[in-house]
Amino acid sequence: MALPLEREEIQHQTEELEVIIAAHLAWFKHINQALVYGSAPSPADLAEDAHLRSPFGQWYYSRAPHDLEENAEFSQLGALQQAMHAAAREALLDSREGRHPRPEVYDRCIDLALRLNTALRRMQLEIIGELLATDSLTGCASRRGMLGKLREEQERALRIQRPCCLGLLDFDRFKRINDELGHPAGDAVLRQGMKFVASALRKYDSVYRYGGEEFLLCLPGTPLNDAALIVERIREGLERLPIRLPSGELHRVTASFGLVEMSPHRPVEEAIANADIALLRAKEKGRNRVELWR
Repeated sequence: MALPLEREEIQHQTEELEVIIAAHLAWFKHINQALVYGSAPSPADLAEDAHLRSPFGQWYYSRAPHDLEENAEFSQLGALQQAMHAAAREALLDSREGRHPRPEVYDRCIDLALRLNTALRRMQLEIIGELLATDSLTGCASRRGMLGKLREEQERALRIQRPCCLGLLDFDRFKRINDELGHPAGDAVLRQGMKFVASALRKYDSVYRYGGEEFLLCLPGTPLNDAALIVERIREGLERLPIRLPSGELHRVTASFGLVEMSPHRPVEEAIANADIALLRAKEKGRNRVELWR
């Protein structure tokens, strides 16, 4: 499983979109002045490849693949922008020849420009939502929207008739790490430990920071015994993982796990509560183990 984008990368994308939106609005203002007041248009806007010459076009077409290529709306932006520039060029040519731009051409240009601005803003808000849905320390998903996504997995499990398991992971004696080695050391344990956990999961699994040093794993399409094998490998890997602390020292950690198979007809919250009971049982039996709720 790949972790969500790093927060720095998400913030960079958000800031980059803000710059592009500002440049688009500046272009929009200049085009309006040229069409309404007859001010001189930019030669770039009269070119047949005007969509490539604008700041938006340089940003949109300069990278392959683009950072935002996986966004559902990204592919539609190009067609919208090309149509906008074609309408703007048609209106500018009318104006240059001493005619008022035809109303339908002018309206089409304005409408497309506004739609492009709205699409860019919507994309920016989606990225900000992703920022809020990502835990800043570990890069795992946060609890924001977690229950909704788990319910979707529950419905999918019922639809395809394949079980879905949930697991709770809790780092052992974590308070002692914070108290004796300091909170930066605790942060290093969570950051490096969960990076390993994410790398050990399958691409369709997911992991959420449930609270403090506790994380929730979702393993779709996996019966309980198979899920136990996956989680046991993670437990063993964590036990062997050298954590490099801010001091430069290496530290070893362990974690306890509670695992449950979600019932397709019972609330998701009940499955989480049962996983929590199994986790407490793992702690009571000596920690660094996996316990199943049956």
